[in-house]
Amino acid sequence: MPNFLKEFPNLHPLVVHFPIVLLLLAVLSQLATLFLPENNQLKWLTFLFLITGCIGVLVAIYTAVHISGDASDKAIELFEAHQHFGKLTFWFSLAATILRFITLKWFKRQWLEIIVTAIIITTGSLVIITGHHGAELVHVYDVGPKDNNVMSE
Repeated sequence: MPNFLKEFPNLHPLVVHFPIVLLLLAVLSQLATLFLPENNQLKWLTFLFLITGCIGVLVAIYTAVHISGDASDKAIELFEAHQHFGKLTFWFSLAATILRFITLKWFKRQWLEIIVTAIIITTGSLVIITGHHGAELVHVYDVGPKDNNVMSE
């Protein structure tokens, strides 16, 4: 591990912010496509945000550590919810990415745009919920900073 990374007990906080931003930008760009339906570059931009955000979520999931038994029961419960919503975010972002690609290449129907928009908005909502749980773990229950209440696998 490079020396500059030794100051960080885990890499999750370093990588998790990228998919948060990318997937929320996907929501905004997808909403813009509803007002500019002929703008194919905007749809490709949404696809780019989705695919990179989806990969980022996967990296964030795999860089996460596990909570130790020293944490409170409420923190453990919240950690499990955080993990659950993180996985849901991955699956929804993957579905949105695939559907966005399909609608770019083959099926260009307005009703499909509405479905894609709904899935992308759901993905954005899951990002917000997951992030809120993560922030609560760090700032309320002190899980994660300086390696508190975490264990490596």
